[in-house]
Amino acid sequence: MKEYHFQENEQDFGLTVRLDDINEKVKQLKKNEVDDELGDANDFLKAFQSEKFDTPLPEPAEEEEIEEETVQPATVQPARRRVERKQPEPVEDEEEWEEYDEEERFGMSKRTIGLIAALAVLACIIGFSVVRCGFQPSAAPVTPSGDAVPVLVESVLEGEAEVYDISAEERRTLLLTEDTKIIDEQGRSVAYGSVEMGDLVMVELDKDGETALSIDYSAAAIQTEEATGLEADTKKHELKGEKDSYKYGEKALFIYDEEEISPKELEPCDLLELKLVEDVVWSVEVLEYHGYIEVENTQNIKDGEFQLDEEEPVPLEEGMKVAVRAGQHEVTVTGSNIETRKDTLFVEAEEEFIYDLSKAQEKLGVIIVNANVSEYKLYINGALAESPAVLPMGEYDLVILKNGYTEWNQHVKLEQDTLTVNAELVRDIQYGTLTVTADVEGAWVYINGEEYGALPMQVNLPYGSYNVQVAKDGYDTFRQSVTIQSSTASLHATLE
Repeated sequence: MKEYHFQENEQDFGLTVRLDDINEKVKQLKKNEVDDELGDANDFLKAFQSEKFDTPLPEPAEEEEIEEETVQPATVQPARRRVERKQPEPVEDEEEWEEYDEEERFGMSKRTIGLIAALAVLACIIGFSVVRCGFQPSAAPVTPSGDAVPVLVESVLEGEAEVYDISAEERRTLLLTEDTKIIDEQGRSVAYGSVEMGDLVMVELDKDGETALSIDYSAAAIQTEEATGLEADTKKHELKGEKDSYKYGEKALFIYDEEEISPKELEPCDLLELKLVEDVVWSVEVLEYHGYIEVENTQNIKDGEFQLDEEEPVPLEEGMKVAVRAGQHEVTVTGSNIETRKDTLFVEAEEEFIYDLSKAQEKLGVIIVNANVSEYKLYINGALAESPAVLPMGEYDLVILKNGYTEWNQHVKLEQDTLTVNAELVRDIQYGTLTVTADVEGAWVYINGEEYGALPMQVNLPYGSYNVQVAKDGYDTFRQSVTIQSSTASLHATLE
């Protein structure tokens, strides 16, 4: 190959460089620039080919050598600028140039490998943390023990209930949590506070038998019935009636007004709600409790009989005590020497009403009330009555009430067969405040022709209609009708 001479500078032509050496140096510099950033492209392609493809990729073609004739001295300038930036001192021979370039390329490769290794370690740490968090063990769930069991709730405290386990025949304490599912008689979820003493429910327990997972009021195993006419036989643990009888458990609860009572306190007139499991009563709630009517002063009545409401009459006896359901009752007393006596009594639960028959033998009379109004309510000695009223001879307080009228009352004595009373009821007067003003001062007000004074003024008047006049010398008299039917009314007069 020919040798070319070119001028290193304009004054000196002494340095001779072979053209093929220049071309080789240029290719080496281009290769080093790519390797600094991405590494050896051929090595990467070979590794990728061995891992990802069954058919090897073709080897990358070698760079074509630059034709000697096309290379100009200016192509060496990029290499010179690169060397001058990294190495202040000029490179005088090719071995030193190649050694420096190789060290720089190899040093960049080490930094790249170190960076990749650090990133890989960091990725491993993050992945391990994520996996560890994903598999972090949680609190052991409460698991059911199996089928629900019937229990009788004996008491309820904060977060727990004392119950009697009917199947196991033992008392136990159950924990009630926010997760305890409570189902009412209609199969709906209800609040925790709905569990009460005397409830008979099916309870599903956890595997330890300590926590209630569910409390079911609607389970088919729980039967509910209403009954009356029952008495308790505490020796045989039976509730006996004329038609029906029920067995009740030794631990059964009897409850009235949210308090436990003894089964001995029940009376046939009581209305009961029975809760059963397998035909055995475990909870008895008294829906309507009883009071008593105690009869006194019956000694002067012959062949006396006592009738309560529509029941069959029973012989009248001194000091008899009749259990009745709380509320209003009609009592009828008859005898061969007295006229039939009928009274309306109101008996309260757990209370005794003393029914005095000391005047039963007296002759009865009739009170007839004539009132100037209709559709009123008549009360005789505090009891609602109708006119005419048949009553034993004696003294009575009469009261008549009607909306829109003041209360009428009178004390009377029934001493003959018939007593006629005339009642005059007066309308209940209501007042409203009338305010009268005018557009001039010194005017006088006249209401229904009566002088009331100078304006402005306020006057209280009964409900109704009124003719109002406002007058002042030099002006025409103002006239207007006004109706008072509320607490306030107003009128403004314009005088001309």
